[in-house]
Amino acid sequence: MKKMLACLLSFTILASTLTGCTVGASNATATAAENQAPAETQASNEPAQATDPSVKTYNFVFIVKSMQFSFMLSMIDGAEAAAALVPNINIKCIGPETPYSVEEQIQLVEQAITDGADAILITPADSTGIVPAIEKANAAGIPIATPNTKAYGGDVLTWIGVDNYTVGYELGTALCEALEGTGKVVLIEGTAGNSTSTERVDGYLDAFKNYPGIELLDSQPADFNREKGMTVMENFLQRYPEIDGVGSINKDMTMGAIEACKAVGRDKEMVQVTFDVDNDCLDAIDAGDILITGAQEEKSQIANAIYACLLACNGYKVAPEQYIPMTLVTKDNTSTYR
Repeated sequence: MKKMLACLLSFTILASTLTGCTVGASNATATAAENQAPAETQASNEPAQATDPSVKTYNFVFIVKSMQFSFMLSMIDGAEAAAALVPNINIKCIGPETPYSVEEQIQLVEQAITDGADAILITPADSTGIVPAIEKANAAGIPIATPNTKAYGGDVLTWIGVDNYTVGYELGTALCEALEGTGKVVLIEGTAGNSTSTERVDGYLDAFKNYPGIELLDSQPADFNREKGMTVMENFLQRYPEIDGVGSINKDMTMGAIEACKAVGRDKEMVQVTFDVDNDCLDAIDAGDILITGAQEEKSQIANAIYACLLACNGYKVAPEQYIPMTLVTKDNTSTYR
């Protein structure tokens, strides 16, 4: 038991070192674990049980939405760093060959079950479509966690991420305030049926309702993809001679939208707001191409999800939902994220 607790404590420390920020979700998980911990037994000379992390090797599988999405690749980096902390955890990071294919994700879950995974972690491409796969994992007795993106059914061990509705609401409010409450705006959505996109869009739309002078011209999906974001924005530019603001669900689509605007010399006409952080996005903020974005500490999300799975594999209970704080990023604090 002492070795197990030391192992779990190291994960709590990792959650902070990966991002240099919060360990809120880890602490929530740890608290749940302390409250539900199996009773300490008297020491004996008997061989260690298989549930002792110093003996058992755990095989976890992490299934992302897309192997071409920079945010997902960053989560994979975080997963590998977290697993490396504990020699007894092997983690296999995979994703569909076709980006955002829930059908392929279902096949990958089924294969993980066949291979005897100890736990499965997945960011669903479709929050409803993935439910049959989750139910198969449930039937096999394999804990399944959904870091970053919620599933709309099945018995999920835990979801860990930001409050996506609040993300959309705060970005939508920032856009409206930048336009002083008056203007024509467009919205670039993620993938239809994906909880991350749905909740952020709902937040944007509710924020727009607070500003009678804001007119939403159009809202179209671009599947979290830079090239599709560019195409959607090109269509907006052809259709609408006046656009004052662009809201987006993630920074990849925004970067594509900026390219489209610059190609026709209209980039200075509108305010762009978005979510997620990388160096390209930070450069765009410093250059004035993006007003504001949000950082969600994706490596902390996956580290905490792995931590939760390790707890579950050893008979502990964890909180069903764990929130990671979001930070807004503007010109004033881009240096913090470089």
